Amino acid sequence: MNEKNHWRSLRDLQDAGATEERKSREFEPGVTDTFDPSEMSPLSRKQFLALMAASAAFGAAGCTNYRDKGEIVPYSKKPEDITPGRPLYYASTCTACTQVCGTLIKTREGRPVKVDGNPDHPVNRGRLCATGQATLLQMYDPARLRQPHTGAASARSGDVTWDRVDTEAVQQLAACIRDGKQVVLVTGPQTSPSARKVITDFKAAFPTTRVLTYDRLHEDTRRRGWERTYGSGPVPTIMWEKARVIVTLEADILGAEGAVVEQTGAFAAGRDVDRPDDFIRLYAVEGAMSLTGTNADYRIRLTPAAQLELVLALLHEIGRRVNIRTAQYPAGRSLDGLATAYGLAAPTLARLIDDLVAARGKAIVYAGAVHSPEMHAAVNVVNELLGNTALYGPVRSADGAAVSPVEEFTGLVRDMKAGLVGFIAHLDVNPVYHLPAALGYGAALAGVPLSVAFVEAENETAVACTYMLPVHSMFEAWGDHSVRDGVLSLQQPVVAPLYATRQKEAVLLHWMGASGPFNESAYRDHVKKYWETAVYPLAGAAVDFTAFWQSALHDGVIELPHATPVRGALRADALADIRITAPTGMSVLVTAAPYIGDGAFNNNGWLQELPHPVSKIVWDNYAAIAPATAKRLGVKSDDRIEVSTANGKVTLPVFEQPGTAEDLISVALGYGRTNAGPVGSGVGVDVTPLLSLAALNGTRVVAASAVTKAEGSYALASTQEHHALDDTFVKDFHLKRHIIQEGTLEEYRRDPHSLGIERKEYESISPRVEYAGLKWGMAIDLNKCTGCNACVAGCNVENNVPVVGREQVAKGREMQWIRLDRYYSGTPEDPVASHQPMLCQHCDNAPCENVCPVVATNHSADGLNQMIYNRCVGTKYCSNNCPYKVRRFNFFNFRDDLAGGYQQEEPLNLMQNPEVTVRSRGVMEKCSFCVQRIMEARQLATEQGRTIEGKDVRTACQEACPARAIEFGNVLDPASPVTKMREHQLGYDVLGELNVRPNVTYIARLRNIHSEKSA
Repeated sequence: MNEKNHWRSLRDLQDAGATEERKSREFEPGVTDTFDPSEMSPLSRKQFLALMAASAAFGAAGCTNYRDKGEIVPYSKKPEDITPGRPLYYASTCTACTQVCGTLIKTREGRPVKVDGNPDHPVNRGRLCATGQATLLQMYDPARLRQPHTGAASARSGDVTWDRVDTEAVQQLAACIRDGKQVVLVTGPQTSPSARKVITDFKAAFPTTRVLTYDRLHEDTRRRGWERTYGSGPVPTIMWEKARVIVTLEADILGAEGAVVEQTGAFAAGRDVDRPDDFIRLYAVEGAMSLTGTNADYRIRLTPAAQLELVLALLHEIGRRVNIRTAQYPAGRSLDGLATAYGLAAPTLARLIDDLVAARGKAIVYAGAVHSPEMHAAVNVVNELLGNTALYGPVRSADGAAVSPVEEFTGLVRDMKAGLVGFIAHLDVNPVYHLPAALGYGAALAGVPLSVAFVEAENETAVACTYMLPVHSMFEAWGDHSVRDGVLSLQQPVVAPLYATRQKEAVLLHWMGASGPFNESAYRDHVKKYWETAVYPLAGAAVDFTAFWQSALHDGVIELPHATPVRGALRADALADIRITAPTGMSVLVTAAPYIGDGAFNNNGWLQELPHPVSKIVWDNYAAIAPATAKRLGVKSDDRIEVSTANGKVTLPVFEQPGTAEDLISVALGYGRTNAGPVGSGVGVDVTPLLSLAALNGTRVVAASAVTKAEGSYALASTQEHHALDDTFVKDFHLKRHIIQEGTLEEYRRDPHSLGIERKEYESISPRVEYAGLKWGMAIDLNKCTGCNACVAGCNVENNVPVVGREQVAKGREMQWIRLDRYYSGTPEDPVASHQPMLCQHCDNAPCENVCPVVATNHSADGLNQMIYNRCVGTKYCSNNCPYKVRRFNFFNFRDDLAGGYQQEEPLNLMQNPEVTVRSRGVMEKCSFCVQRIMEARQLATEQGRTIEGKDVRTACQEACPARAIEFGNVLDPASPVTKMREHQLGYDVLGELNVRPNVTYIARLRNIHSEKSA
């Protein structure tokens, strides 16, 4: 076993004394000082009035026999398909991003309470990302628009009726046709074939219509690079599961780019310790430390501006090695020259070439969307030379991927200012926030006679329009979606609309018809008609359409025959006009935020509070820079810097991120919104001013004209060092704490026992508990876990975990039951990262159980460490005694604190899982192994006259994990997957030497590196 000095942060590495002192404390400094309630957020006016009204109502009710039922409706006749207390599941589609994963939505008494992946969907295969898990909050968000409302461009203020909006819209559309004025629809990428047909029909009904599409996180550079290489044609998907070597270039395929759920699953499947001969080797070439980089076997730290030069050097070296002429392609420095110029490890570059050549046809080189079309073209040529085109799979549907050229947006603004646009509709997009301020879109919008925004909640564009029109959430809407040829998924409403919202496509259909009352089912009928005429004939079904439609709704997805993709010949001039320019000065890389996307989910507290998978910072974006760059600029973490480009300037807090390339600033999009709701408004900094208009279609890497230290500081809230395992506490039990255990694949293949993992049986003064037939346990494979936080998001939703807010996280009071620890080893310049999910270990000899004075924490007959909230009085003895630091104390009512009691507003109570207690102030809580699911499975087994089995229960974290890294079940069943993992030669217990006998087993991580790196 290689001995490594693991460290959690630069402070941990550079000032071990301070870090050890932090580890010895349970709370952050100041948390345990005398508590002054006056310093907390006061009772909001809304809450005060609500309480006074309730008091008055109770007082009045006490003086009369009349009991006002209000809006409470008795359950006098339940629907036939609903049994109280039993969930129903509906197949649908997640529309949180353009990957539109298939979902299964769990409902209780007619309300959705959980979202998971649809196992029948061939792309996401039953798994869902963290954002998809948390979308439930979008529907129940109290900040949602509840009826049409006027915006700044209206002469009126307040709510309006749909009838009035319909009348004005139809009249204005007719006037546009009469007067030759433009009708404009601004949309995001359209993944729905039925919605695209609505837009096509709308353009036919109103011939002056023009449609503009944009996506702030677009992949248009990839499409243009493909056309440059092969001519026209759709960009293919990659069969990642068949790759043996993967090389990414600023491409966060495991974090925030592409079909992340699918890519994570394929990558993890190629990291199976029981198939060492098929183990994937991952090279990550990147300037910003990404989640993909933390999972790489080799990480090559290189600024994005220099990566094209590296690809061209690879191209020529590969051509020489495989005897293919490459003189027609531009050349720069050799690999040795690049290693010297940029401080790269020459042996690593040599191994990269060796691996690519050795794995010809089973390797893939993949550039990120932030790169230029020229970069993508060069990567395509490299894959062509290596025969890696064998890994090109089914094509991606191109219809929804293309974005409008920049010239169309500049032309639109010019036409709006000239009075040529008579009507504009924004279909769930936010161009006032997204488009660069230099374009002047918001000011030009004021000159359009009628402007509308179809939105779920207010945003910067909606408030600038004439009308804000509320639309259904994805749980209330119909639709169909496809991002793969031959794969179509259906979206169906699982609950009636909560408010006076409409389906935006149905509104467009109504405006086209302009006769009779609005028909809410119009779009459902439209989708159904489209499937009858365009889909059903291709399916070759042996049943009539009605049966086919019902089956498709039940399954949520169908697969259709599709043509084999045809790729054009490699163009001789693919790289003809590429010019190599060495990077000079500082550059700025604008990345995608891991969970909130382009800012659409800013008001989602669950997502804001998910720690960044690398930095562990919450509730903010920041300027991530290398420690050496920070030293040169004279700044440190939490200082502020002003970053200027040719387009504008912003001021950002600094975070010294180990592994960042020097002279590079990495910062995430999607923050700094002004109209995002009470939770998301004012969070972070809007970095759009740094980008030019060209970024709408081009790269998001820009040169910084100046970077200077700004006045003041800003304390970033990070979970980086919270709940650190207490090394001081356990030092007398064992000399070395193997919390993370790792080795190399080569060592393991030579000798499976070479890693030196020992699982000893220790004597104990306490009698060993004997279990009969059933004992619950968990196993986590660290080779597959990528640190994506999907398990954390799934647990939050399943177990009603509250959002505590930035201020409380900074004090170490986050309430998440499971966390993703991230450790570093190596140097700050080239750190090696390790991820480890940490949750309650449900120890057989649990130290928390022995110290609880009220027996609130105890052990069950089937191996669970239980928490009885009604008994807990908040002594926190159990937390002090837990070596894993996995217990969370409700210091006060966090739901009342965040945004003036936002989490206690209607209808958020409807979102809560009725099977899990909503905890109150003063109790301790932690992972329960989803005991509510165990009880549900036990009840069902009893009704069926059988004994519960381990396979009957899947925990929320297990169900969410895209990597399938988590197994749960009966550890007494020798055939169960969890037992096989617990007995694996790589299985180990964290802090097992304490003899607490944890019931969570970890599989040690293997790094697929060459032998000279394992010395």
